[in-house]
Amino acid sequence: MSVTVSPSREIIITSEPPFKSQGDISAVSLVNVILRHRWMILMLGLAFGLYSGAKSVTSPKTYTTEFQFMPKGARGQSGLGGIAAQLGVTLGGASESSPQLYSDLLETRSLLWPVAQKTYRIRGDSGERTGDLMTIFRIRSPRPAVVRARVINSLKGAIKPTLAAKTGVITTTVQTGNPELSLQIAQNLLEQVNVYNLTRRQEQAAAERGFVERQVDEKRSELRAAEQEMENFLESNRLWRSSPQLSLEYGRLQRVVDMRNQIYTSLLQSYETARIEEVRDLPVITVIEAPELPLDPDRRGGLRKTLVGVLVGLVIGALIAFFRDKMARNKATQSDEFMEFDALKRETLGDLTHPWRPVTRAFGSRRKA
Repeated sequence: MSVTVSPSREIIITSEPPFKSQGDISAVSLVNVILRHRWMILMLGLAFGLYSGAKSVTSPKTYTTEFQFMPKGARGQSGLGGIAAQLGVTLGGASESSPQLYSDLLETRSLLWPVAQKTYRIRGDSGERTGDLMTIFRIRSPRPAVVRARVINSLKGAIKPTLAAKTGVITTTVQTGNPELSLQIAQNLLEQVNVYNLTRRQEQAAAERGFVERQVDEKRSELRAAEQEMENFLESNRLWRSSPQLSLEYGRLQRVVDMRNQIYTSLLQSYETARIEEVRDLPVITVIEAPELPLDPDRRGGLRKTLVGVLVGLVIGALIAFFRDKMARNKATQSDEFMEFDALKRETLGDLTHPWRPVTRAFGSRRKA
């Protein structure tokens, strides 16, 4: 209710609209909206909470095992890098002992596929089951590529590696619906990490051995050529000590022989080292904590999930309440947007119940045109 005084001192009493202006929103008005729709908000919160709690209780049990390991230091190149630098060849690349490399390796298809192909034995309610992970996970498809992709995705979902940046320790958890299956997958992951890296190191050592072997043959020929040149010089100049010019030439030839002999000797040492590395089968990771059989199932978090569901339901209920209040305000003020929305809503509902109307309107508009 508002009171205005006209120039003729007549008092005019006008009634205010039932709602405030669109821009006049206060904390009290927001609270009023929530209180006005409190039962709807509470019912939605309880419904979402009960659904989340029931889903967590009825979800299947899971068992998690954990293991920790860290890579050992990268093997030395035994002078091969220095020799390669002298020859103008750079042997670069990522560090073989990078913890991030091992952490990423646990999620690669080249490592997970061999793990999936191994044989597993687990005991369940239906008895003992034996087979690879395609059999255990019951993955069936006429296309082998689809089977491979699905079992790898299932493994990725069960494995969670975590890298400690300060210490370089890689902690990996394996979560499945069977405790024995979780343990066996964790053991096979550790074994496959070691096998994969041993194979990679041996292949790299084989490539280095081939490189050094070619250099050994080449430097042996150069050394023999220098020695032959020295021999020819001594046969032709038996009295070279009495001549300053011949003495300088002899010193030059001797330095060439010494330098090529030093390179040849170093390459021979690197060649023997590369041959040893090619057949080395020592472990390349240090297992800090081996995986163990999980005795108890994982906590399902029913209370936490119920509280989260209640919170989500309350938020959704509050949003619906604010939307309904906004629509009520627009309807009360009969704004142009609401009137257009109401007309479009009736038209849309009419089109859904009478599908031929849009076609009739389209043909009618073309005839008029």
